[in-house]
Amino acid sequence: MKRVIGIIMILAGICLIITINYTKYKVDKNQKEMINAFENIIKDEADNEKSLNETGIKASENKDAMNTKDTIGVIAIPKINLKVAIAEGVDNETLKYAVGHFKGTPLPDNKGNFCIAGHRSYAYGEFFNRLDELQIDDEITVETKVRQYKYRVYEKKVVEPSEISVLDNTKDPIITLVTCTPVRIATHRLIIKGKLEE
Repeated sequence: MKRVIGIIMILAGICLIITINYTKYKVDKNQKEMINAFENIIKDEADNEKSLNETGIKASENKDAMNTKDTIGVIAIPKINLKVAIAEGVDNETLKYAVGHFKGTPLPDNKGNFCIAGHRSYAYGEFFNRLDELQIDDEITVETKVRQYKYRVYEKKVVEPSEISVLDNTKDPIITLVTCTPVRIATHRLIIKGKLEE
């Protein structure tokens, strides 16, 4: 009987490892597709604009528009070697394959507090795992279809989950990154704020 229980436990462990690795593979694959599709859209739009200016004819129709999964931009943080697509919304499904924009907060193209959430998880959505390594003056860039925006970190703090004032709008263009902390326990929220460099 003990041997049977031991075999069952080993099989359960193997299944868990396979499931976690498959989930990570799927998330990575989704991310690459989202970023590639988004970058191709920007390239195609630039080519079309150039072609229209030179010949009055569009260069090509965009084949990647359906593969962006509501991608509104790409965020890059060199300090932690992060480049990840930003999707619209912060529901669990969205945060599995991307970081998410809080609906109702401004986009970088408008002045105000551009708010993004991301998971710190070992199974999926681990994009903000190293966010705690950011320090004052570290660089955050966001590329949208309009242009690239560069932010400098000016504040880093930990708050209670109920402290939603960190999402309040501002007169100045800033970015707010939100994630759970500590990793795995997730009792609080780590907040990173950056100012737009003009």
